[in-house]
Amino acid sequence: MQLYFWREAWRSFRTHRGLAVTSILSLAALLTLSGIFMLVDHNVGQALNAIGDRREMIIYLKDEVSEAQLAELMDKVKQYFGEPTYVTRQQAWDELSQQIGDPDLLSGVEDNPLPASLRVRLKPELLNYAAMEQAAKQVLEFPEVEDVRYGADYIRRLDEFSTGVTTGAWAAGALVALAIVLVLYNTLRLTVVARRQQVEIMLKLGASDRFIATPYVMEAIMHTVMAAGAALLLVFALQRALAPRLAGLTFLPWPWSLAFVGVAVAVAWVASATALTRILRTIGS
Repeated sequence: MQLYFWREAWRSFRTHRGLAVTSILSLAALLTLSGIFMLVDHNVGQALNAIGDRREMIIYLKDEVSEAQLAELMDKVKQYFGEPTYVTRQQAWDELSQQIGDPDLLSGVEDNPLPASLRVRLKPELLNYAAMEQAAKQVLEFPEVEDVRYGADYIRRLDEFSTGVTTGAWAAGALVALAIVLVLYNTLRLTVVARRQQVEIMLKLGASDRFIATPYVMEAIMHTVMAAGAALLLVFALQRALAPRLAGLTFLPWPWSLAFVGVAVAVAWVASATALTRILRTIGS
């Protein structure tokens, strides 16, 4: 029985090649748009993860902190917030001198004004703005701590940008799904209308709506798989073309690509099955 359905779907595809090609091209254009948003979301996520790996919290210490207090503080920080690295006043001064580059600019400074500090490589769950803000407040309550810095505005903007990109990708996906429904509905309607006489005969002979609709549903899935494959090839070509200009730009990983095709097929299956139920009821009435 399954072979019959696939054979009928392929026969309908060949019979209405012009309509099928138009449907595939329309779906490919829509899926390419969605694929581009996925490519952007994937690469922005990778870039932000790389930046997140370099996010750190700097804890400035009071001058009178003893070695015992420092050791206790580092244990607490390591337990609750992340991996701390102790930076002495002299190390901080040497880093500042290297960054400035011109020793004459610092020649007038007699005493080292820089405090000792802890540079904390935060735990993954603390890399977002809200968590870092809360962690900074908690660290400030330790008596050995003078001040805490973590680039609040910078982190907040990064998180807002990441959220905006992800929201845009989901919105594009929703619009593409709606467009796929409309394209398949009109394609199936025209295909069924072209074979209206055959469908009416099958209905009069007692064929169920499911039996009649299944080949058309399979044809819609065929269109979608072809369109999704073409869309991935176009997105891959775009990625290869931009890779020399955008360092680190990578194509979608295999799980993302398979999910892309799978979601497209699922949308096509639901949309075509729903559309055919309505179309066949109209013909049968």
